[in-house]
Amino acid sequence: MARNQRTENKRKKRHSRQSSEDKVLKMAIVLVAVLFLAGAAVVGVKSMNPRPDITKGVEKLEALNKVKVSDVEKEVSALEEKEARELEERNKRPNSEKFENALILGDFTAQGVYEQEVLGESFVLARESSCVHDLDGTGVAENLQAATEKNPQVIFLLLGANDAALEDGGAAIFEEDYAAFLNQVKDMLPNTKIYVNSILPVQQKAIEEAEGLADIPEYNERLEKVCKEAGAVFVDNSDLVKEDCYKDDGKRMRQRYYTAWIKRAVQVAEL
Repeated sequence: MARNQRTENKRKKRHSRQSSEDKVLKMAIVLVAVLFLAGAAVVGVKSMNPRPDITKGVEKLEALNKVKVSDVEKEVSALEEKEARELEERNKRPNSEKFENALILGDFTAQGVYEQEVLGESFVLARESSCVHDLDGTGVAENLQAATEKNPQVIFLLLGANDAALEDGGAAIFEEDYAAFLNQVKDMLPNTKIYVNSILPVQQKAIEEAEGLADIPEYNERLEKVCKEAGAVFVDNSDLVKEDCYKDDGKRMRQRYYTAWIKRAVQVAEL
């Protein structure tokens, strides 16, 4: 048995070595064929143009030979420094300048943008009770109409918390309502880039006031799905919410959150 095993091992080694040699041979044949075709192409070009003017090519080669690596490194370093300065200057711009061609439409979450004094109220169209389940009754339709008159390049949608809090609502109904609303936004603002912001997590005290808020994670999953289907950008801001960001009601945000949100919005939308 042991002898048979050794014989089998030897056979496998010979087979493996033969396979490797075959691969090398095949690669060599392919390489020769490529070189042959390349040579034929060169000969063909020369036959069509027997006396090419190579003066300019030679001059370029001589110029390249004179270039020092250190000089190239200096130029690259200078360009990087210039880009860094430009980026720093861009980041120093006031929020009002960054949002010059942008609008925010939403509910009480959107209101916090100007209530916490991170951006002027003129950049925000919002009502505290706004929800997509009732566009007309909660002012969303009116604010969307106002947005079309301003025709922004970018719009941030901050809606959904009130929908989650509805006793007669549900994630499935919310998905249908938001899909219809998003199509309406696209129809009314065809040239505007749409950024749909996630519903922010809330504290337990807020859930005790409205049990539906416990389902916010599911609402966000459906919201992200709707965005993918509609071609809108879904922005998950949950990671920006820290315990010290909440106000006393457990769902509204303090200034520190909006300061972080503004930076996120500028970065994502390249404002």
